[in-house]
Amino acid sequence: MKSAKLLLVLFLGISMLSGCASMSQSRHGDAGGVMAVAELDLPDVELTSELLNDVFVAEIALQRAQYGQAVKLYRKLAQETRDPRIAERATKIALFARDHQVALEIGSLWIELDEGNIDARQILTTLLVKSGDYDAALDSLEALLAKSARDDKSRYFLINRILGREQNKEGALEVMKRFLDRHPDDATGLYAYSQLALRGGKMESAEQVVDRLLKQKPDWAQAVILRVRVLQATNREVMAMEYLSEVVARRSRDVELRVTYGKMLMDAGRVEEALDHFRYVLKVQPDNDDIVFAVGLVALQLDRLDEAEKHFLKLNYKSVRVDETSYYLGRIEENRNNFDKAIRWYGGVSRGNNFLNAKIRSALLQAKQGDVDAARAHLQAVQARSPGQRLRLFLAEGEVLRAVDLDVEAMDVYDRALKEVPGNTELLYARAMVAEKLGRLDILENDLLTILEREPDHFDALNSLGYTLADRTDRHEEALTYVRRALELKPDAFYILDSMGWVHYRLGNFDKSIEYLRRALGLNHDPEIAAHLGEVLWAAGDRDEARDIWQRALEQSPESKTLLNVIERLEQ
Repeated sequence: MKSAKLLLVLFLGISMLSGCASMSQSRHGDAGGVMAVAELDLPDVELTSELLNDVFVAEIALQRAQYGQAVKLYRKLAQETRDPRIAERATKIALFARDHQVALEIGSLWIELDEGNIDARQILTTLLVKSGDYDAALDSLEALLAKSARDDKSRYFLINRILGREQNKEGALEVMKRFLDRHPDDATGLYAYSQLALRGGKMESAEQVVDRLLKQKPDWAQAVILRVRVLQATNREVMAMEYLSEVVARRSRDVELRVTYGKMLMDAGRVEEALDHFRYVLKVQPDNDDIVFAVGLVALQLDRLDEAEKHFLKLNYKSVRVDETSYYLGRIEENRNNFDKAIRWYGGVSRGNNFLNAKIRSALLQAKQGDVDAARAHLQAVQARSPGQRLRLFLAEGEVLRAVDLDVEAMDVYDRALKEVPGNTELLYARAMVAEKLGRLDILENDLLTILEREPDHFDALNSLGYTLADRTDRHEEALTYVRRALELKPDAFYILDSMGWVHYRLGNFDKSIEYLRRALGLNHDPEIAAHLGEVLWAAGDRDEARDIWQRALEQSPESKTLLNVIERLEQ
């Protein structure tokens, strides 16, 4: 019995039953492939019992994850029937099974049987690169570009889809090198080669080729951005910034370049300048949701709450980025001390990266308002989706309790958490900080030393251990060793400079103490640093300056317990 149509029905039916219908999609993307199949010159195949049995056995092998058997049978079926649909399925099954040799063999048959199939040509090109047959891969790539790429943009995307994800980076780069040998002035080829070289770590080649491209097209935004990426990848951030600044000055209306430059300014900490560039883009593209969001984020970073709120509300009312904008609107209301409004906004975050953050911040605000039980219940009701989230919930519950001075309860939470996640650094550090407040220096020292055994450069553990030993014991020389190491690791950390000043005070080195504490206060006007500096000045006999420092600190932090306690103790 000869019936190509019957074979088609059988083949498609089995494919859908096996749950692998996607493997038999046509080159035009229709679900069943019937229209595309009608255009092919199909073989008239005799549907023998042996052929029928091979199809069923191959599909059962697939369902049972016996991929070697499935590949073997479909290879045989493709060769015997010379049906392009079966060749396609056999190729894709071999690819899934990572049998690249069979995939290349049957893929070549597939393209022979269905020469115009774009999907077949893409797969074959990839397989030829993997096999190391670069001349054949190049011929296949050029045939594909000639058939399917109508402009530079589509040509680039096609090359990137085939070569950009190829694990054999050297092979992909070699194909593009040979492409440029044939077409030395092809802009798309130059761009693709430079990008592939960048991905492959061939920085010199990437830079040389992108410079060739920019001689042809000096203002092509994508090429400019690629050169910036090459400069950044070779640690020439300043040069990259200067280069892009020059291009943006010359092409001030180019939105893409403005956005890229704005992001670079953000990374460099030049937030005000970045905001100016994003605002310009927003004037040109007022309905660009990504830019509206970016301007909102930058404004929030600059504490321009009204401006940030305006942009986030615009997106939220349009139901755009609802989870993200709800979270940031919550942060804005929290910054304004409108805790009830903040909690309502946080409640609108139902998924995404900020989901857990929103739950935690809501709980912290409930605790600040005095409802600690509700805050804890709020956190305990969250279903952790990973061990990492479970850890964060433990830490958040402890933080909620510490924020309202329920240190014994916080200690219980950390003890329970450490039974579930023994030896976790974050939990050990958090428990050590609570132990210090409870006067359990034995727990503090044990936990911090446990951290330092595994992470000897954990500067926070070094600093905390050194400061506590200086402040609460007479082991001052030992304290100095720990804090000195912490300061070597983080020489500009204000809180470590404060610790070093305090250690020297306890050692009786007043001049050194004052020097470190002044540096610390210059970096951060923290009331605890002001309290320390004032106390040392007081002990050194300079009581007028001590009072002056305390007074200025009180103006900024009138409720600081540390500051008030020091003043009360020394002014008696």
